[in-house]
Amino acid sequence: MAEKLFAATQIGARRIEVREYPAPEVSAGDALLKVEIAGICGSDIDGYERFGGEPRIRGHENVGFIAKIGAEASKRWGIKEGDRVVVEQYLPCGTCRWCRIGEYRLCDQTDKLPGRTILRYGNTPVSVAPSLWGGFSQYLYLPSNAILHKIPSHVPAQQAALFVSLANGMQWVYL
Repeated sequence: MAEKLFAATQIGARRIEVREYPAPEVSAGDALLKVEIAGICGSDIDGYERFGGEPRIRGHENVGFIAKIGAEASKRWGIKEGDRVVVEQYLPCGTCRWCRIGEYRLCDQTDKLPGRTILRYGNTPVSVAPSLWGGFSQYLYLPSNAILHKIPSHVPAQQAALFVSLANGMQWVYL
C-alpha cells in the first residue's frame, strides 16, 4: 500500500480539495477499507452547502474491500482481507443501554451535539487521527467499534451503496 493516501476534503462551504494523508497503522483491533464507492444523500448536499467547522472527508454510505485487518478485528467481525463490506455511518460506544439492545443510532456517542466532536463517517474532522473518516477517499479507517456487513461480490457497487441509504431511511421510519 502507498505511504500516502488521497481524499476529497471539504475545506469550506462548496469548497473541496484533494489532500494527501499518511496511511494509518492497522493494529490487532481495527482495519482499513479500500473504498469502492461512496453514496451521496441529502445530508451530504446540506453539509456541502452549509459547511461549518474544521475540514472533513464527506461520504458515509460506503462500500469497499477489506485492504488490511488485524487478527482481533477479523475474528470479531467474521471477515478477512479481500472481503467486501458495507459500512454503517455510526461508531457507537457498544456499552450503553441503547447499544446493548441494538439501537446504536440512539447512542450518545453518535449524537452530534454543539461543542462536541463525535466519530461518525462523513462528519468527523480530519484533525481526528487517522483522518480517514469519510468515503470520498481511497481508504477508510475502521476502528474496533465500526459496524460492517459483509456483502457478496456479485452485487453491483451502486446497488450496495443505495441499499445503505434505503436501510438508513427505513431504520429512522421504524424508530
